[in-house]
Amino acid sequence: MKVNTKVRYGLRAILQIAEGYGKDPVPISAISESQEISGKYLEQVVGTLRKSGLITSRKGVRGGYHLARSPEEINLWEIITALDSHTTLVDCVNDAGICDRSDDCLTRSIWTLLSVRMQEFWSSFKLSDLLNTMHNTGDVNL
Repeated sequence: MKVNTKVRYGLRAILQIAEGYGKDPVPISAISESQEISGKYLEQVVGTLRKSGLITSRKGVRGGYHLARSPEEINLWEIITALDSHTTLVDCVNDAGICDRSDDCLTRSIWTLLSVRMQEFWSSFKLSDLLNTMHNTGDVNL
């Protein structure tokens, strides 16, 4: 699995939004500036996160974005799958019908197992884990 730009930028954006959890909404302009992400592209990314129910928005002068749930309740797999629909290593893992050899393939079971383990790995990390790591290491660059 290769983590694409949309996932990388989306993770940085949602982490910044998570830092403000329980406070005022985080404006998209603030995220764009601090993360050095094009505002136009960032609008697409946060739009996807909003449609997936991970963040909410408030319009107006004091508008911006909030997490829809606490950082402890959002895992990284949710974010990844919201931003990238292609999360398996090999296409036949999700759709055996795309390959004539799926029934007899010697390696398909390995790809399936790796996909399951990848999902378990990413699901085991919460946004709060990343925030804690950032605060503990003093690394504020998202």
